[in-house]
Amino acid sequence: MDTADKLEVLRETFSDKIELEGILGKLLETALSRNRLRLQRYEQDLRGYEKRFGMDSESFYRRFESGELGDAMDFFEWSGVYEMRKDLLQKIRRIEATL
Repeated sequence: MDTADKLEVLRETFSDKIELEGILGKLLETALSRNRLRLQRYEQDLRGYEKRFGMDSESFYRRFESGELGDAMDFFEWSGVYEMRKDLLQKIRRIEATL
C-alpha cells in the first residue's frame, strides 16, 4: 500500500475533519520533535568544526564553495553537515507553519 492509499484509509477512518486534523497534527508534532533533536546534533557537530578550524560555519561554507579552502575531507564533511542543517531548518519551518 503506498502513501496515497494510506492517507485515503485515514480519511475514510476519520471522516470527522477535526479528528483527522488532530491525528495529523500529532504526527507533525512527532516529526517536528525528531527534527529538532536532529538539528541539535547537527549544531553540535558544526560547533566542533568551528572550534577546530577557528571560523563560523557560514563563513566556512561560503569560502569552501568558492574554492578558497581546498578539498580536505574534513571540509567536505563540514559542508555536508552545514547543508543538512540548512535543509532541516526548512523542514522545521514548514512543519511549524502547518501547526
